Amino acid sequence: MRSKILIVAVAVVLGAVAAFASFQYLDAVRREAAAGSRMTEVLVAKSDIARGMSADEMLSAGLVERAQIPQRYVAQGAISSVRTVADRILAVPVSQGEILTASRFQYPSEAGLAFSVPKDYVAVTVPVDEARGVAGLVKPGDRVALVATVGAKGNQGEMTRIMIPGARVLAVGRSTGVEARSSGSSGAGSVLAAETTGESQAQAPANVTVALSAADAEKVIFAVEAGRIWLALLPATASTAAPGAGQTAQTVLK
Repeated sequence: MRSKILIVAVAVVLGAVAAFASFQYLDAVRREAAAGSRMTEVLVAKSDIARGMSADEMLSAGLVERAQIPQRYVAQGAISSVRTVADRILAVPVSQGEILTASRFQYPSEAGLAFSVPKDYVAVTVPVDEARGVAGLVKPGDRVALVATVGAKGNQGEMTRIMIPGARVLAVGRSTGVEARSSGSSGAGSVLAAETTGESQAQAPANVTVALSAADAEKVIFAVEAGRIWLALLPATASTAAPGAGQTAQTVLK
């Protein structure tokens, strides 16, 4: 009799354990299903989008829209606000209906120099040495004035004058400035070629690339071919320098 009671008691306990386990499992499934069905806001492409646009531009042009979709369908890194990818551009094309993710965006200098060139401008590389290039201390993002000396050599012919009062530096050597940011450098984006290639910091780059209008590009290239150009670094608070009247051998000592 006792053995029967014991068997019944064990069966009841096992049944209770099984029931509790089943309840826990079903509750977990319900919670998981509820979490997966929770609606999340994301940005979705309304049409095919080519690389090169910022999220803000896409939103303004009506190429993307905000949509509410179940959490289980949200791609990893999905964005719901353009602030998440501020100052970055779409690095790869996006097809209609795709969710925008942060991994698809890069800083312009990471995506390619062409994306750093302002609209209606061109990039022109100016050959410099250490002295003419401000001792190699110019960095991408700085603004410089271009000072040219042109004309026939001699007392009468040559003149030195600020030719371009302000131009934005796009690259120094082969560096666009993104290397330090990508590697987590603490130097606030130091971009000398010597730093990004591991060479001596004292070695100045042999060229600096600036953004110019087409007309100014013609002037600079002519001055490089026919004369000499110096870079003058502008203060961080200035965008241009005030050109003077120019200097010749007759006026420089007056």
